Amino acid sequence: MNTLNILKELQAAHDSLGTIQKDLSALPPEMAQLDTSIKAAAKRFHEMEKKIAGSKVQLETAEKQHQQAVKAEAHARKELKASAHKVQYTAAMRDLDEKERQLEIAQRALTEAATAIKSMEAEKENLLSSKNEHQRQFDELHEIFLAEHEDQVAAKDRLTKQIAELEGNLDTTAISKFNRLIQNRGGKAVVPVENNTCTGCNTKLRTPLFYQLKAEGSVTCEYCQRILYLP
Repeated sequence: MNTLNILKELQAAHDSLGTIQKDLSALPPEMAQLDTSIKAAAKRFHEMEKKIAGSKVQLETAEKQHQQAVKAEAHARKELKASAHKVQYTAAMRDLDEKERQLEIAQRALTEAATAIKSMEAEKENLLSSKNEHQRQFDELHEIFLAEHEDQVAAKDRLTKQIAELEGNLDTTAISKFNRLIQNRGGKAVVPVENNTCTGCNTKLRTPLFYQLKAEGSVTCEYCQRILYLP
């Protein structure tokens, strides 16, 4: 079998596989709703992880500020005890009051940061639990769904095997080009020419290219780069 025929068979196999995959991905409403819920929970879970990571940085800052406030308050208290004169005592008392106020603010910030993280951790666990439960329900329904589409699943396996076998008969360059076109050109890498026109992009072939096609059996479309042949 020549390269063009292999490529045409490979295209046909991909066409059939694409149809089957489309059918198998058309989930019943209940499964589709579960799938949406799973994806939403997973997205929210990852967002929560990032938020928690940011809050932990804030917690570390709050802890450092609290430690500094504790030391400052202790130092102010020590200075108050050491005050020998009324003027010193009054100034030390004012300083202690200020340091106690700062310590109270730091303690409040530390408590709020720790509480927020605890709340987010709980929400994260609930999200994970919900996601896992929805995944379990989805998997059960999906197993039933696949059993009901047993013929298509078997055909998918056969086509996947056929594609691998056909690729085994092509060189690396041809496989790479074909798969790149499949990915970038809507699943169509090899298309026929009809009325001197590429059926992939609907561009009319220049006369020299059309004569080259007739002589060689296949050419590359100058516009979409698909592999062209005459039916």
